[in-house]
Amino acid sequence: MTARVILNEQHQLMDAQKAELDERFNPDGWEIFPVPENGWKLDEMQKIAEGLSRVQVVFASPVPALMKLLSAYSVDCQAQRTDGGTTETFFVLHNDRREKKELPNGKIIMTVAKTGWVIV
Repeated sequence: MTARVILNEQHQLMDAQKAELDERFNPDGWEIFPVPENGWKLDEMQKIAEGLSRVQVVFASPVPALMKLLSAYSVDCQAQRTDGGTTETFFVLHNDRREKKELPNGKIIMTVAKTGWVIV
């Protein structure tokens, strides 16, 4: 089963994110599920969530309402297991690391590092 990586069409995966996905799902075990530039309406997200309810989903771009809908399906899926195991279906790409950057005006900002990505 191929994992679906939720990614806004305006975003790109970093090399470290791709490596993490390859390690978890194998290079041919995941594919991008593109989010349109203008997003989806709630009723569209409900249909999308139903279609993704039994596959592994990794959020690389946040879509809060879809995350909420899919997290509920994930809990239902785990609750239905009778063998005591769990079937994880809901993941996010996460990074604790930050890098300092100085803007041309001298202001210092913190940005997410290119390395340090994990799937949780």
